[in-house]
Amino acid sequence: MPAAQPPSPANLTPSDKASSHPEFPLEQQRLAGTVAAMLHQIDVWEDRQRNVGADLETSVTMADIAEEHAAMLSVHLSQPYFGSLRVRVGGREQTLYVGKHAFLDVKGGAKEGHNVVSWDSEVGSLFYTQSLNWTPRRGGLGTIRRRRQLDVAAKQLLRVTDLYDDEAGGDTGGREEVLIRRLREQSTAGMRDVVETLQPEQNEAMRAPAGTPIIIQGAAGSGKTTIGFHRLAWMMNAERREHRARPEACMVLMPNKVLAAYAARVLPDLGIPAVPVTTPEAWAVGLLGLEKLEVTDRTLTLLLTDHDNARRALAWRRAKLLGDARMLDVVRAHIQAKFLTALQGQRLQEQIEVPGRDALTFSQTEQELHALLLDVFAADPLSGYRAAFRAAVEAEALARLNVSEAQSVSVLRQLSVPLTSLLGRVFASTTPVTEARRLLGSAEALSVSGLLNDREIRLLLADPLQSIPNPRRAHADVTELPVMLAVQALTGGIGRQVGRTLEPFDHVVLDEAQDYSPLLYALLARATREGHLTALGDLNQGMHGYKGPSNWEAVQAVLPGSAGSARVLTLSRTYRSTRQITELGARIASTYNRAADVVGVDRDGAEVQRYSNGVEAALIARAVKDAQAAGHENVAIVTRRAADADRLSTELHDHDTDAQPITTQEHRYRGGVVILPVNLAKGLEFSAAIVANADADTYDESTEYERRLLYVSASRALHWLGLVSAGDLHPLVG
Repeated sequence: MPAAQPPSPANLTPSDKASSHPEFPLEQQRLAGTVAAMLHQIDVWEDRQRNVGADLETSVTMADIAEEHAAMLSVHLSQPYFGSLRVRVGGREQTLYVGKHAFLDVKGGAKEGHNVVSWDSEVGSLFYTQSLNWTPRRGGLGTIRRRRQLDVAAKQLLRVTDLYDDEAGGDTGGREEVLIRRLREQSTAGMRDVVETLQPEQNEAMRAPAGTPIIIQGAAGSGKTTIGFHRLAWMMNAERREHRARPEACMVLMPNKVLAAYAARVLPDLGIPAVPVTTPEAWAVGLLGLEKLEVTDRTLTLLLTDHDNARRALAWRRAKLLGDARMLDVVRAHIQAKFLTALQGQRLQEQIEVPGRDALTFSQTEQELHALLLDVFAADPLSGYRAAFRAAVEAEALARLNVSEAQSVSVLRQLSVPLTSLLGRVFASTTPVTEARRLLGSAEALSVSGLLNDREIRLLLADPLQSIPNPRRAHADVTELPVMLAVQALTGGIGRQVGRTLEPFDHVVLDEAQDYSPLLYALLARATREGHLTALGDLNQGMHGYKGPSNWEAVQAVLPGSAGSARVLTLSRTYRSTRQITELGARIASTYNRAADVVGVDRDGAEVQRYSNGVEAALIARAVKDAQAAGHENVAIVTRRAADADRLSTELHDHDTDAQPITTQEHRYRGGVVILPVNLAKGLEFSAAIVANADADTYDESTEYERRLLYVSASRALHWLGLVSAGDLHPLVG
C-alpha cells in the first residue's frame, strides 16, 4: 500500500515539516532533560572520590566498574532514544522512552526521572509489535495508547512521527512512512543497524523463544541477516535468564571473509563487539589446528567453468552426499570399528605406589578396556572418544585402588605414561584429514555403517573434479571439510576452545544458511547449547546448493531444542530494493517456483536501466556514470566469475572508469565503485548495482543453477539497477 503522507502542509520546507508536530517543543524539552540527566550520571561515575569502598582494592574495582558504565552510556548521549510509548497500566498512564541502551535516572526517580528502556527488553518489544495489549509481570492488563518515532541525532530532535495514536483513530501509517524514509538513504560500506525500524514480522522472528533453534527464511533484502544479529544481542539481555548468552561465548558464521568483515561492523552498534565473526572454513581449520591448510572449492570452480552438464551434475550429487547428515553416522561407525580393532590384544598393568600402603597393581584386561570403550561410544561425549576414554580408565583406577582425594593426584601421575602409551596405540594414527580421506577412498569402510547403498558408495568413490587442479600445498576441499570435522568431533571433541578444554557455544548464528550442509548443522548442534542456534537463509539464493540442504526439513531433523525441534519462520517482505528492482528479481526467482509470494515495500524508484549490443566495457562505464549522476556513490559491478572481474577492471580504465576489484576473500569492501563476482557479492548491498554479461550465454536459461546466479546478481541494488550485455540481454531481464 502507498506510504501515508505526513500530516503537515505540502508547502512547508523539509525542516518545517520535521518540527511541525504539535508536541515537538515538549519532546525537545524532554530530550534536553534526558541528555542532562545522562551527563550528570556520567559525572557521578567518573568521580573516583565517590566510588570508595572498604579498602583500596574494593575502591579501585568500584571505580573501574563505574568508569566502564560511564563509557558505555557516553556512546548513547548523541541519541538517548528513538521512540516512545504511552501506556496505561492499572488505571495509570505513563510514557516510556525506548533506546538502544537502558538508562535509569537515579537522581530524577522512577516517576519523574528521564528513564530509558532498552529495545531488547520485554517492555521495549512493545514498540515494534502490532498488539495493543500485554500482561505486565506484576499482573493486570497493559494497554498501548500511543507509539511514537523520534528521530534524534547529535543530541538534537529532528522529527516526531506518531505510528499509532488511539486519540487520532489508531494506526497513522507512520511506521511505513518512517521505513520508506530510512530505505531511501544511501548505502554504507557496512550492514545496517535496524533497531529503530524493526517491522512487526522481523521483531517476532528476532524474539522467537530462546532455547529453540530458529531458521529464518527470507528473500533477498528481507533483513534476515541483521535480524539474526539483533537476535544475538537480544539473547544477551539479562531477561533471557538461563538462556542468556555471553558475547565471547557466541559465534557468527558467514559464507566468506568479505561478507564477514562487512557484516561485523554492525555488532559494536548493538553493544556486542566481542562476538567472533568468521567463516565455517576458518572455524573448522582452527579447531583442527591446521590454520595453514588451504581450503578450496573445486566443485564451485567446476560449476562456474565447465560446460559439461553431466560432469557438473555428478560433482553436484557427490558434494550433496558428502554433506548428508547420515555421514556423521558413517564416520562414527568407521571410527568405532577402527578403535575396537586397534584395542585387540591390548591390556594395561601398572604398579602404583601409595604412601603408607603396600604396593598396588592396577590392571585392565582387553575385555575390560573393550567394555569401557563401548561405554564411551554410548555416551557420545563432547570432549571426544580419546579424552573420554582416558577419563574413564582414570576413574576406574581411582575407584579400584580406593585412594583418598589427596592420593589421587599421585596415582594419576604414575598412571599417565602407560595410559598415554595405550591411547597412542589405539588412537594415534587417526587424524581428521587422513582418516576422512581414508574413509572416502575405501568402499569397505563406507559400507560398515550400512547406511549407504552401492550406488551412493560408488558416487563417493568417483572423482568428477579430476580436471580441476589441486593446490601444491596442503589443502582440503570445502565439500570434504565437514567429514574431517566429524572425525575431529568424535575423536578429539568439538566446541568452543577455552584454553585446552572445549565448551559448548552459548549461541551460534549462521548467515546464508542455505549454503551449509546438514552434516555441518549436525556438528554445530553438538558444539552449541541445545536449542541455541539461529540460521538465516533463502533457498532461492542457494548458489552453493551442492553443499546446502534441499529443504529446511533436512536441517530441522538434526537440530534438537529444549523446547522442541527447530522452527522455520518466514519473512514475507523484502525491504532492500525499490519496487522496480524487486519485481525484476521476483520474475527471475519465479522460474524455480519459490519466490512468487515475496512482497516488496511500495517504494518507487528509477526504472531498471538496460545497456546492450555494444562494447561491453564501454557499456559498463556508461552505466557507472549514469548511476553516479543519479547520486549513488557505492556502486557494484557484478560479474559471474572472478576472472571476468579482473579482466573488466583493467578494460574499464580505457573508459575513464576506476572500479576496485574484489576477487578473493582477502579483499574488503570499503565503499565506492567495486567490481566483484556474484559468489562474493551475495549478502552485500549497494546503492546501485550493474549486472555485467546479463545474457543467456553467461547465465544459461535452461539451468536452474544459472538462474539462481542471475537472481542473486540482480538483487544486490537498493535504489538503481543496470543490466549490461555486449549482445542481447537475457530473456528474463530484457
